[in-house]
Amino acid sequence: MEPEKVYRTDNLALAPYLFMEGLKYIGCDIESKNGNNHKIVFCFEDGKNIGGELALNFSKSRERLYKTTWSFFRNQIEEKRAK
Repeated sequence: MEPEKVYRTDNLALAPYLFMEGLKYIGCDIESKNGNNHKIVFCFEDGKNIGGELALNFSKSRERLYKTTWSFFRNQIEEKRAK
């Protein structure tokens, strides 16, 4: 029996895109490196092995541009509040 194919990412901006594109979210894990650097990894069922392709598509998408632009404007607000 073939093991379940899972696409994993720690990219919070990418995770909703994968979900919107049809990958089934199956949960998240905590990963540590050298016992102290913890990160959350989002896991998606990827039976067709398209997660990598979707990640590449996201990097070129309007959704990513929106997220990047939204972050820019949010940072503008925070900078003004800090003054």
